[in-house]
Amino acid sequence: MKKLTLLFILVLFSVSSFAKIIEAKYDVTYGSLLDLGVATTTLEINKNTYTIKIVAKTTGMARHLSKNRVEIYESYGIIKDNEFIPNKHIKTKKDDDKQRTKTYTFDHKNKKIFVENVKSGIKINYNAQLEKVEVPFSSKSISTLDYYAKDDLLSLFFNIKDVVKDFEKGKEYSLKAVGANKTKGVINIAMPDEKRLKMMNEVLKTDDKIKFTAYINQKIFQSKRGELLISLNKHGFCTFTVLKDVLLFGDIVGKMKEFSIKEN
Repeated sequence: MKKLTLLFILVLFSVSSFAKIIEAKYDVTYGSLLDLGVATTTLEINKNTYTIKIVAKTTGMARHLSKNRVEIYESYGIIKDNEFIPNKHIKTKKDDDKQRTKTYTFDHKNKKIFVENVKSGIKINYNAQLEKVEVPFSSKSISTLDYYAKDDLLSLFFNIKDVVKDFEKGKEYSLKAVGANKTKGVINIAMPDEKRLKMMNEVLKTDDKIKFTAYINQKIFQSKRGELLISLNKHGFCTFTVLKDVLLFGDIVGKMKEFSIKEN
């Protein structure tokens, strides 16, 4: 269940920065048969600073199998020339037994990123009488990431709307983001040619004009590259997304169910 919630992040895209609070809610299902989870994404803008937060929760059978899995993704930074520039990116993953928090701090001037990794939870051991014993554990480590990227995963997808407009049909482009994957943060964006666009229109079931494929470059079940089909509405938010060929009988689908823009 660990990799399923990566889909929650990739349903969040850029909007015009005139808004102060933007919120979207999504349902994530395995085809049309099985509910996997829900996600709430929030963007808050205060003058030239921003906060992005995604809270993703498993539901139904997935919640049971994952021990109430919850993932929280946060990005904090500034807005300069209509671009989101992160100062800090936080990933929290927790369930009934454990919690892991990674905090990435950006040093853009020296092109370095510092990582604080904190783990805590409960381990189950057995005593001499074969009785279960709960043993708490915790650890903390600090390191420097072995690559630099100016974006984290959230800021990248808030910045991407204007970028993809300049991409050519039928070509693939490489982008980088902290927290994207374990392969130096590389994400590939493929713009469809006419033939592939026709297929995407049928699969994504929207009239949105902007559609493309994002490859997250890590295997997710049967999907070798993590192939994600994406459709953006006129605000630049993803309305429909499909993670292809992840399981034997179908795809994972993310669909927007609520969207709101409010002024502070």
